[in-house]
Amino acid sequence: MNPAIGGAVLAQAEETSTTETDIDVVCGNQGALCEALYEWTDNEAVAEGTSFLLGTPIKFVIIVILALVVNRIAQKAIRRLADRVGTATADHGDAVVTARSVERAEERSSTIGSLLRSLSSALIYGAALIMMLDVIGISVIPVIASAGVLGLAIGFGAQSLVEDLLRGVFMLAEDQFAVGDRIDVGPVNGYVERVTLRTTVIRDSQGTLWHVPNSEIDWVANEAQETSRATIEIGVSYTADLDRATEVLLQAAEAAAADPDWEEYVTRPPEVSGVQDLADDAVNIRVIVWVDADQRRKFERHLRRQLKDALDAAGIEMPNRQIDVWMRGQAA
Repeated sequence: MNPAIGGAVLAQAEETSTTETDIDVVCGNQGALCEALYEWTDNEAVAEGTSFLLGTPIKFVIIVILALVVNRIAQKAIRRLADRVGTATADHGDAVVTARSVERAEERSSTIGSLLRSLSSALIYGAALIMMLDVIGISVIPVIASAGVLGLAIGFGAQSLVEDLLRGVFMLAEDQFAVGDRIDVGPVNGYVERVTLRTTVIRDSQGTLWHVPNSEIDWVANEAQETSRATIEIGVSYTADLDRATEVLLQAAEAAAADPDWEEYVTRPPEVSGVQDLADDAVNIRVIVWVDADQRRKFERHLRRQLKDALDAAGIEMPNRQIDVWMRGQAA
C-alpha cells in the first residue's frame, strides 16, 4: 500500500473517531437530534440548547397532556361506576327495596365516588411528576432510598394522617354516613357536605363549615338513616277532658300525616301513646309519628303547628306557667 494513502486513511479514521468522541461528550444521551445539529453547525452551545428546547419541554408537554387525559378518563370511569352502584339497588324493584334504600345507596355511591376521584387524581399527577423529574435527570428512586431514615422519622410524626385515612376508609365501608346526612360527631351537629381522604366537612345549623379530621370522629350519631320517630309532648290543663284531648290530638296528627306535602315521608300511622308526665302546671300527652329520618325535624315543626291549631279550635286550654305569691303576715 502506498504510504501516503495509508497515512491519509489513518488520519481520516482518527478524525472520524475524534468527531464521534466529541459528539458523545457534547450530546451524551440527548439523542439523534443533538448529534445531527452538532455535525451540521459544529457548535456545542447550539446543539445542546436547541436539542434541549426541542426535547425536554416537548416531553414535559406530552407528560402533562397524558396526565390530564388519563385523569379525565379515570374521573369519568369512576363517575359511571358510582352511578351504576347507586342505581343497582333500584334495579331490584319496589317490591324488594324501599325508596329510602334507593336514596341511601345513591348517597353512599356519591360519597365513595368522591373519595376515589380524589385518590386517583393524586396517584396520576404523582406519577406524572416522577416522570418529569426523570426527564430532567433527577432519579426519584435513589432519593427515596437515601431518605429512608428521614421517611421513617416523618412516618412517626404523620401517624395521625395515616389514622385519618384509615378511619375515613372504614367509615365509608361501614356506611356510617354519606354526603347529605345530618350527623352528630360530638363537637358539631350538621349536614355532611363532602368526605376527603383526611377530613369530613360538616355544615352546622348556623351555616358554619367544620373540617373535622377523620381520626377525631370517635362516634357518629346519624339522623338520616332509615326511619325516625317524630315525638311531640304537648301539655293540656289539669281541668281538660283527657279523652277529648287525646282524640283531638290523634285527629290532628292524622291530618298532618295525610298532608299532600308530607304523606310520602310518613312510614307508620300516627299514634297518641297517652299521658307521659304530670307536670307542675300541665298534663303532658305524647304524640308519635314515624317518618323518613332525614325529614324528622321538618315534620316535627309541621306537626306542632297542627296540634296547636287543633287544640285551639276544640277550646282545650294549653296552660301557661302560673305562680301564686303569698305575702307573709298579710291577710289571705
